[in-house]
Amino acid sequence: MLEETWSTRDEPVLEAIVELIDAGNRLVRPHDLASHTGLDIETVQRALVALAHEDPPLFEYTDSTTYGSKYTELDSIRNPTGHARRTVRTWPTAETLADRLIAALQEAADNTEDEEQAGRLRRTGQWFGSAGRDVLVNLIASTITG
Repeated sequence: MLEETWSTRDEPVLEAIVELIDAGNRLVRPHDLASHTGLDIETVQRALVALAHEDPPLFEYTDSTTYGSKYTELDSIRNPTGHARRTVRTWPTAETLADRLIAALQEAADNTEDEEQAGRLRRTGQWFGSAGRDVLVNLIASTITG
């Protein structure tokens, strides 16, 4: 049986990439990631190799594997993509934006003094929160992705 590696290896490495780049680093190296995550360098390299082949890409990288080597090694990682940022939840997804919009409609309904408008806002929020949620998520997703 294969071992699940996402939560213990790959996700912490991807989160570290985004955190270190957002902290002002132009690029990060495997030893930076090992230090940041507490994982050993070999585990970081295995995570990087697994993450590097995602489609759509999660980041750009420099491969320092020498010809004839049976192991792939990544030397530096840079430019995490929007896909990477959504994966580690630093950028919103269509679902999280839909939830925010539904909550904002409820809040607006609670804060308006016009009962007719409050009723419309509540009904709209309720519809988007139930039957219309898929419509809202698809609309937001198409807006995000262009």
